[in-house]
Amino acid sequence: MARYDYLPRRGVFNDWQLYRRLLARVRPDWHFFLLGFLGYGLYSLGVVLLADLMQFLLDAIGDTPGGPQGILANIAAALAGDSSASPVEQARVVVPVAIVALTLLRAAGYFSGSYFMNHIARNLIHRLRCDLFDRVLTAPGEYYDGHSTGSLVSRITFNVEQVAGAVTRALRTVLREGLAVVGLLGYMFYLNWRLALVFVAVAPCIALVVRLVGRRFRRYSRRIQSSMGDVTELSAETIGAYREVRMFGAEHRQRERFQAASDDNRRQSLKLAFAEAVSTPVIQVLLALSLAALVWFALSPGMLAGLSAGALAAFLVAAVQLGKPVRQLSAVQGVLQRGLAAAEDIFLQLDLAPEHPGGGVDVQRARGELSLRGLSFTYPGAAEPALQDISADIPAGHTVALVGPSGSGKSTLAHLLARFYAAPPGSVLLDGIPLEDYRLPALRRQIALVGQDPPLFRDTVYNNIAYGALANASPERVRAAAEAACALEFIERLPAGMNTGLGPDGGGLSGGQRQRIALARALLKDAPLLVLDEATSALDYESEYQVRTALERLMVGRTTIVIAHRLSTVERADQILVLEKGRVVARGTHAELIGEQGLYAELHQREFAD
Repeated sequence: MARYDYLPRRGVFNDWQLYRRLLARVRPDWHFFLLGFLGYGLYSLGVVLLADLMQFLLDAIGDTPGGPQGILANIAAALAGDSSASPVEQARVVVPVAIVALTLLRAAGYFSGSYFMNHIARNLIHRLRCDLFDRVLTAPGEYYDGHSTGSLVSRITFNVEQVAGAVTRALRTVLREGLAVVGLLGYMFYLNWRLALVFVAVAPCIALVVRLVGRRFRRYSRRIQSSMGDVTELSAETIGAYREVRMFGAEHRQRERFQAASDDNRRQSLKLAFAEAVSTPVIQVLLALSLAALVWFALSPGMLAGLSAGALAAFLVAAVQLGKPVRQLSAVQGVLQRGLAAAEDIFLQLDLAPEHPGGGVDVQRARGELSLRGLSFTYPGAAEPALQDISADIPAGHTVALVGPSGSGKSTLAHLLARFYAAPPGSVLLDGIPLEDYRLPALRRQIALVGQDPPLFRDTVYNNIAYGALANASPERVRAAAEAACALEFIERLPAGMNTGLGPDGGGLSGGQRQRIALARALLKDAPLLVLDEATSALDYESEYQVRTALERLMVGRTTIVIAHRLSTVERADQILVLEKGRVVARGTHAELIGEQGLYAELHQREFAD
């Protein structure tokens, strides 16, 4: 049987692999990225020119030439030409105009960068969320066995939003503050490369702190995701079973379980907050030490000789301005690592192998002849086989009943027929062709399945019957299917009849009504194989009699497999297979099995004695 590695394996991707995969998904929005990059470039240019404005102002007031001319001074000189205006008179015009112009420049750059980066982030999240949902739709059965509903929902909601935070906040900060750092450092090197080297000397220490803290961020982020999955799972479990919780007085137990899961999430989040809180002050201290060393060297006679007062002031202003973007870049490490941890989990799911598509056999309608050849099956991770050496021939159009104690393998056989799990090659044949040779959509087109607790969807009654590929069925066929399932009578009493909207999982209907709608859906499919897995278990005896009467007419010409605990529903089957611990221990008609006085007779006698 096919095996799938459905459990996530952390640590598969390094940071660069995750960056590369995220950037590959951003590629369709490259034009938005370019506009955002240009916007933040303008913002960073405004930051640099504000420092340069200080040099222009001080040099104009003090009239102390020396050292390199500032950017604004060169622009002002080019525009003034041979003007006889004094430096102070030029400053009276240039400085006010520059203040307004630089503010507008930074504002326009900030808006452009923020808006277009958010545009990229939301597009990326939309693609990831849809791709993840598509993978859930095509995942093999083993994947669902290895994950709770809460953890799967948490991936599509919480984890994807963590990536949104990384892409939106982190990418914005990295671009905006990163370009500001590059611009300010470039300006400092332009003014005095020797002083700039003094400041840059602290960079390896800052990088080391960021690297060490980043490892903890990733580890804590993974734990937060896991604990958040537990919180989501417990919430969904308790809300979905609120009747049972209250009937059995389990409020206290569920409250304790939820508080424990939430407390674990709180503790992991506090550990992450502690790492974030420690990293920023450490980096601030390193920056302060670097700035102190910078001032000490700058005020030495050798350095002062080559700098004007304005150039020195502009250099120090640029150095001080570097503190904010460096702190922002270090603080974004936590958001970035949370996003990368979430992205790692998402990519693990996206890399999951989907269901095997099967072979190339495609039929519109099979005859319905089934053959089992030494079928054995063990669920992944299980110690004991669910089915052992099952062999049977089921002619087309016959009805076969599977009976036996709970856990004997009856429902497993139904799941294997629909290939929710892969049976060993050649062990199950439809019309003489192994199931694995059929295209998966073609195979499932031949089977209509009604389970013990069939789900209904938050939609109208009509759309729940004409569901999926049945959406194009005519209203007459939908009505006929509902009537055959003994559902039309109560449907017509609903406020809007067939157009009545149902709540989640058929909220507002009784168990028997939900099951009859699901039965109508199976009947509308009109497949050559009909599998009824405890399909009448939620019906009262009168409704069961009505449905059974309808089914007896509809079973003509199709192969029907009935799985039932209530043996009164299988007495007319052409053949009954009695299963115990995954093996067929008896087979025959109802009369033959009663005469054998074996397990079937014992179960039958026990039922009617009750």
